[in-house]
Amino acid sequence: MKCLVFDFGGSSVKYGIVDDQARLIFTDKLPAPLGSAEAFVQTIKGQYERYETEVDGIALSLPGIVDSETGFHHGSGAYSQILKEKNVIELVSQACGAKTAVENDGKCGALSEAWTGALSDVRDGAVLILGTGVGGGVIIDKKIHRGLNFSAGEFSFTLTKFNGYTITDEAWVNMGIVGMTYKLCKWKNLDLSVQDAGDTLIKYDKLLKADYPVHEQSPQKIKINGKQIFKWIEEGDPDAQRVYEEFLKSAVMLIHNIQTCFAPAKIIIGGGLSRVERLIPDINMELKQFYAKCCIPDTLHANLQKSRYLDECNLLGAMYSFMDRYGR
Repeated sequence: MKCLVFDFGGSSVKYGIVDDQARLIFTDKLPAPLGSAEAFVQTIKGQYERYETEVDGIALSLPGIVDSETGFHHGSGAYSQILKEKNVIELVSQACGAKTAVENDGKCGALSEAWTGALSDVRDGAVLILGTGVGGGVIIDKKIHRGLNFSAGEFSFTLTKFNGYTITDEAWVNMGIVGMTYKLCKWKNLDLSVQDAGDTLIKYDKLLKADYPVHEQSPQKIKINGKQIFKWIEEGDPDAQRVYEEFLKSAVMLIHNIQTCFAPAKIIIGGGLSRVERLIPDINMELKQFYAKCCIPDTLHANLQKSRYLDECNLLGAMYSFMDRYGR
């Protein structure tokens, strides 16, 4: 069995073909179709028409509150404005004439690791997806934990610092590329509109800008991405260092809270940022300092590991959700 799989992110869409042995046949990228539900469906249909003779169906990984049984998207995430309260399975299956499955992206990451990845040898684990935003999933007794309103693992909305209960306390602002990009644009006076997810950055600027300096000059039309951010970090750029320090402290708070709430045998880091070689060693160093200063007992120390599938984990998890829905 093979599926055409899609992982819809805030800045791009990964897609490819995965088989029922967790083998990724190929993968590629497209721009994120954030403008309309029609554009979203057409992105899928355009690729399905190329590969329909090679696959048995379509599997989708989506940010937001997703009911994988009914197919409804209940809001939140980058596609909320175009998909909220729409039945994604119906939209896609009717347009393509194909069996379709959909699952939340963080839960896809967790499913892939529990299937054949870094959690395959334990009963309880958690996955933290760090990319454009922040997502995750929790595995309890070898099964995905969905929770009330399918919201278990929505780590994006956890508070990772305290600034008076504002949006600036949330994990996605402090740990996702979109949040890090926003901060650096404000510190360096870069134009928000030219960035990936520029519309999202401009929208949240109304809520976030009070915490950042006002520049007299017009913003520079310089586009940055994750690679540029970590290049600046390596070079010791003070603004990037400040943003990275906030990232590390937020990561420690989130990881510690996951560990104390769920007691997973492992916490796996996946998503685009998992490809940054220094990331997990830096987080572990920060965790070590935190444990020492706060006298946290060894039984509550997190076992942090890198995803086996890195930023492709959601593609494999989407395949698993398809098999779970339709059988092998």
